[in-house]
Amino acid sequence: MMIASVVVAIGMTEIAGGWGKMVRTPAQVNFDWLHLGWTIYILLLAVQYWIGMWSYNQLEISYVGQIYFLVIPTIFLVIAAYAITPDVPLEGKFDVRDYYLGNRIGVFLSLAMFSVAAWIADLAIAGLQRLEIEFMIMSLLVASGMVALTFTKKMWVHTGVFGLSMLIVLGGLFTEMSYHDSRWLTP
Repeated sequence: MMIASVVVAIGMTEIAGGWGKMVRTPAQVNFDWLHLGWTIYILLLAVQYWIGMWSYNQLEISYVGQIYFLVIPTIFLVIAAYAITPDVPLEGKFDVRDYYLGNRIGVFLSLAMFSVAAWIADLAIAGLQRLEIEFMIMSLLVASGMVALTFTKKMWVHTGVFGLSMLIVLGGLFTEMSYHDSRWLTP
């Protein structure tokens, strides 16, 4: 948990630091609402993943390898955070939408890998008998949407996938903590 928590914090710091650099730079920055939305999405996703990791403490972890399955999804989330955070110039003009579209493959492939790796972590740590089929389906749907974004620059596709992804993450805000506390108690 400590390792994964530190990795989550690194990703969150990268995004927040990127916001600070864009605000502070003397360069003319053309901000983009979609880029901002995805950075907020990644932050919310990081917090929810971190909260979800605590439910694993109720399980008997038998192998060192199972611990890696907690860290691997987190690494993909941090890669997405780094990919979406631009290096802002100190002069001239900087268009955030151009940056977003130019780095979409790294951002969304990382988020797709995160989604699949998080599901695999549940399988590797909790076991097949405790696997939640709804979570598996949602993970695969989200991953499919993220992969689709790597292939297109069409804004309606990016906006649609963003809207659906954000609804899923915002829905998690209303999940009771008791769900996380008892998630793996029944086989």
